[in-house]
Amino acid sequence: MTPVATTRVTIQNFAFTPAAIVVPVGSTVTWTNQDLEEHTVTAHDNTFASDVVGNGRSFSYTFTRPGTYNYFCSIHTNMVGKVVVAR
Repeated sequence: MTPVATTRVTIQNFAFTPAAIVVPVGSTVTWTNQDLEEHTVTAHDNTFASDVVGNGRSFSYTFTRPGTYNYFCSIHTNMVGKVVVAR
C-alpha cells in the first residue's frame, strides 16, 4: 500500500479508502462511514479507538506524534488501514 496524502478516509463496501494515508504531525484525520453497516476505527496499539460509527457518521483523531499507525474495524477485523504521520 502506497500512502496517499489526505486527511479524509471513507468507509465503504467494508473497506477503508484510501487504505493507507500520509499526513504531517498535527493533522486531524476524519473517517466517514458510507456503509449501511456500523464500523469502528481502532488502532492496533490502542492510540485511538472510535465508538461504533453508524451510516453517515464520522470519527476524527488528531495525530500529535510521528509514526505509523495501523488500524482496523473491531467489528469486521478484515478491514484494515494505516496512517503514516510524518515530521
